[in-house]
Amino acid sequence: MSYDIVFLRREPGQSWEDAINMLEGQDDAPTNLARPPDWDQVVAGVRTLLGEVSVLASPPAWEIYHEPTGIQVSCFSGEWSITVPYWSVGHAASKIAGDLRGLSAIVHASIGLDPYDPQVGDAVLSDLWTPERAALVFDQVAESFKKQGITRG
Repeated sequence: MSYDIVFLRREPGQSWEDAINMLEGQDDAPTNLARPPDWDQVVAGVRTLLGEVSVLASPPAWEIYHEPTGIQVSCFSGEWSITVPYWSVGHAASKIAGDLRGLSAIVHASIGLDPYDPQVGDAVLSDLWTPERAALVFDQVAESFKKQGITRG
């Protein structure tokens, strides 16, 4: 289970929900094996923000992974996302959420798609989205896991 940021092309006046539905409707599209445009720019930006990362190019999957946090920036057949496991709480979750905003800005600047956070229901780069709101979701999930006896594995 992970916290996810998706990158969408939203038409003027289109709701985020409709943009997500359009993305999901593309599941029948042919697999894109091509290297994502601006991939090297995204990798460089992620390294600048997070430090050492591993990079996997296995078309149609292109992934950047930061082991200490579990953050993964990926492009699968042209669809971009950022995921991070719900390992963090409190201050650590706030730091991760800040990183999610920074990473979203890097990917957005490189590819032009808008980062959307379905957990809080807002665009990551908007004034409505804050690291505190995202960190609250991490804390709520951690509390839920604790009640269920689930520990980080």
